[in-house]
Parts: sequence; structure tokens; C-alpha cells
Amino acid sequence: MYYPGLEGKNALLIGGNSNIGQYVSLLLAESGANIVIACRDTKRGNEIAEEARAFGKGEAVVVKTDCSDWEAIENAVSRVHEFGAIDILYHGVGGDWPGHFLDLDPELWDKLYQLNFKNILMAYKIVLPIMKQQRSGCFITMSSVMGRIPTPMEPIYGALKCGLIYLAQTLALDLGPYGVRINVVAPGPTPPKDPDRLSEGSLLKTLIENKELVENLTAEILPQIPLGKLGDPEACAHAVLYLASPVTGGYQTGQVIGVDGGWWMPK
Repeated sequence: MYYPGLEGKNALLIGGNSNIGQYVSLLLAESGANIVIACRDTKRGNEIAEEARAFGKGEAVVVKTDCSDWEAIENAVSRVHEFGAIDILYHGVGGDWPGHFLDLDPELWDKLYQLNFKNILMAYKIVLPIMKQQRSGCFITMSSVMGRIPTPMEPIYGALKCGLIYLAQTLALDLGPYGVRINVVAPGPTPPKDPDRLSEGSLLKTLIENKELVENLTAEILPQIPLGKLGDPEACAHAVLYLASPVTGGYQTGQVIGVDGGWWMPK
């Protein structure tokens, strides 16, 4: 699907090979953007880049990147600069180990913080000064419906995702005068369309292999979702593209688009 205003734009996709990120990569490519997929699993990243090149529009490159490594993020940014300005940054890395707070191993706390918050802090710190100097740019992060609804099975993950919303809105206030837009997409539970399209070592892939846990979580969650079904990763990607396009999302900053089947409804 084509989104207007993205032809020739340059996008860095941290986690552009993930469950949702792969569709963000492909939609940007279909809309004519140049994409840099920053990921650890370059095999999967290159498969997505090959699909992106098939549109015959923008460039598509892959950079091996550990999103917790400052120099690795700077290197990925430098690859975007080979095309020109950094117009769009999508950060789609995250994950959780579900469990009640009193049952969670404290050793998980730092891992969850690094994966779901500190990595994003680092990307903001590296990229926002560039966008500020450009006086333009669009930065989109992935939160979660769990950051809006207290859920006993995801207490730390939910708290961190809530913090991402606060941080994004605070930065949107700070950077708005420089023409920089900062927005958030908050999906509900979103299983993969095809588990084989997930990277090896993906937390989501590990989770869905635990069929009993998935069945129990689904049985608990579905009755709370007005639309009565789980999410679709490509639908979440369309929310990202809506915000990325200067035509559809050009006058939006500090916003959170929920793609959660109505589980959380703003008051």
C-alpha cells in the first residue's frame, strides 16, 4: 500500500526485521522510501530487504546492529546519511517474559529495562540532535496496550511501556518547535502471521512455542477485547506508516495510536 509523501525519504528501522517491523520496512519501501534495516539477524534482514527491492523504488540495505550498543546505533545512522537526511526513525525492539510480579526473577528487571526502555533512550539521544539540527524528522516508537492498562501478568513490561509514552510526549513538547515529530504506536497482543518469518532467538518466537502459556493468555485476554480477536502485525505497521507520512501524520506529535481491538479506549 502506498503512503503519500514518502518518496525519497530516508528511514532507519531499528528492529526492521521484527514481527511488526518487517511490515513497516516493506510498506516504507512500497511507498518509495530508502530504508536501512538495523538488526542482529542479518539473514532475516536481508530477506526482507530483498522483498523491499522488488518494489523497484528506493534503496534497501541491512546493517548488523545490537540496539544496546551506542557505536552500533551510530554506525546505522551513518548508513542512513549516505542517502542524505535521516527523515524517519522507527524503533520496534522490545519484548517480555510474562508473569506476576512476585513470581518474576529479579534478574529479569535489568534485562527488561534494557530491552524496552534504555535502548530507546540511546536511540533518542543519538538521533534527536540530528533531527533538531535538520529542523525536521519523525521518530516513532512502539509502546503497548499494556502501558495503558494495568495487567498483572506484565507488570514491569507495562510500567516501562507506560514510561515510553510519557517520555515520547515530553520530548514531543521539547522538539516540536524544531519541526521534529515524536509519536507512539501501542499495539495489543499481536501474534505473527507466520512464525517462520520471525528471527531465530526472538523472544516472541520463544513465547509462542510455549503453547500452554499462549492458550492461557489468549483465554484471559480475548474476553476483554471488544473486537474479539488478536491483532495483526501488518495492521500495526499501517499505524506506523500513517504517522510517518508527512501527509497523513504531518500535523501530529505526542500522539499514541492504539491498535488493540478497543481494549483501551481514551476517555
